[in-house]
Formats: sequence, C-alpha cells, structure tokens
Amino acid sequence: MKKVGMIFFVLGLIVSCTNVKESKEYKQLESQRDSLLSQSSASDAEVSEMMSVISEVEANFDKIREAEKYISTQSSQSGEMNKDTKARVTENFQMITEVLQRNKKQLAALNKKFENSNSQVASLKNTIDRLNREMQESANRLTELQAELVKKDEQIAQLSSDIESLAVETEQQSSTIQQQDRTLHTAYYVFGTASELKDQKILSGGFLRATRVLQDTFNKEYFLEIDIRDVTQIALYAPKAKLWSTHPDGTYELVKGSDGNLTLQITDTQRFWSLTKYLIIEVN
Repeated sequence: MKKVGMIFFVLGLIVSCTNVKESKEYKQLESQRDSLLSQSSASDAEVSEMMSVISEVEANFDKIREAEKYISTQSSQSGEMNKDTKARVTENFQMITEVLQRNKKQLAALNKKFENSNSQVASLKNTIDRLNREMQESANRLTELQAELVKKDEQIAQLSSDIESLAVETEQQSSTIQQQDRTLHTAYYVFGTASELKDQKILSGGFLRATRVLQDTFNKEYFLEIDIRDVTQIALYAPKAKLWSTHPDGTYELVKGSDGNLTLQITDTQRFWSLTKYLIIEVN
C-alpha cells in the first residue's frame, strides 16, 4: 500500500509538471499502480478467505471442547451409565470424530494456502500454528477419553462379575444355613405295637428277653420326619403308650382325650429332644 501511495504521488508530480498524460513515464507508473492495486485487492481477498476458515475451525474446536467436557464428566461418575447417557456419550464421540476430520482437512488446506500466499502475515501464522497444535491435542484427548471409557466398562464388568459371584456365594451360604437350620430342628418319630416295631428292627426282645431299642439297625425310613418347632403334639390313637426312646422327665405328658386315646404333648421342646432326635412309642 505504501508503494501504491508513492506511485500516486509521483504521478501527481508528473501531471503537475508536464501535464502530459501520454508521456512514457506516466504510462509506466500508471501500469505499476494498477498492478499493485490488483495485488493488494487479491491479497485482501486471500486474507479474508483465510480468516473465514480460521473462524470456522475455531467454532468447531469450541464444539469439541463442550463434547469432551460432557464425556469426561460422565466417565468420572461412579457406577454404570444409564441407556440415555450411553447413547449421548456415543453421539458426542461420533461428533468429535467427524468435526476433527473436518478441521483436519480445513487446516491442511489453510497450511498450504498460507505457504503459497504472497502476504505472509505474522499474526495469521501464529494463529494457524496454534490451531495445528490444538488439532493434535484434541486428537490425543479423544484417544484418552476412549481409553478411560474402556477402562470404566472393564471395571463395571468386573464389578458386575464380583456382585454376581457374591450373590451366588450368598445364596449358597443361605442355602447351607437353611439346610443346617432344618437339620438342627428336624426330628423323627414312630409309634406302633410291639410286633410292628420289632418287624422294623426298631425294638428287640420278647419271651424271657428284655425289650430294648436297636438304634444301629432300625429302619429309619419307617419314621416320620417333623420340625420340632412346629410339632409339639402327636396323636397316638391308642389308650396305652410307652416311650422307649430316652427323654428327660418333666418334658412331656401323655394326655388322654375324650375318646380314651392318648396324645403325647411335649412341654419343653429343647430339653425333650436334647438326648435323641428319634422318638419311639409303643402303643396298644
């Protein structure tokens, strides 16, 4: 622009001094003036175009930073993301990738244009260099965010596996405890005539021999299973009864009903079953 001004000044001098616009010197200066004005106009258009691209790239980086902020915030949250959050994180990743590709192409074109430009403006060079650095930094951050999410998914998967294992273990422990509880409170009883009990090898003895309980050989399948917490009365359907199994005195009663038949009433459950879990009653 200084050159153009100088040419205008010289032209003015030539015109004022000679008043001959058709002179050779005048025509040469006029041609140089037109050339410089044309170059100046092209340079201004070029700078304007580059500034437009720079503005668009800057705006794209703003979008990327907002998307990165959202993804980073969600990644730092404890627990698994819900369906909507996962979808939005995926959309943000896609958007960042697309915008980075667009910025990459625009910056490549901008770098080439600046290298071939006749107007090497220092401020533009600094701006373009900064955008190139930010482009690389954004690409690096995207890789880091993807790695963080993969790590988070792995941690959630491991946590889910641990929880599932814990649930299975807890269920197994609960089942074991329940089984132990049932075993602890399970008892067996049988009543029948002497001959019935002997047939099942529960009692032995007879003529001239004392009756005794055959604990090692009796048929356990002949006994009825009960939960001692629930069963405290056993109807015997007979007017006479005798307990052959060992139970502490004062822990039970044989109560006769209106029909003359007996019912065994357990009055102290814990003590009654403390010596044996097999109740053997002979009736007749």
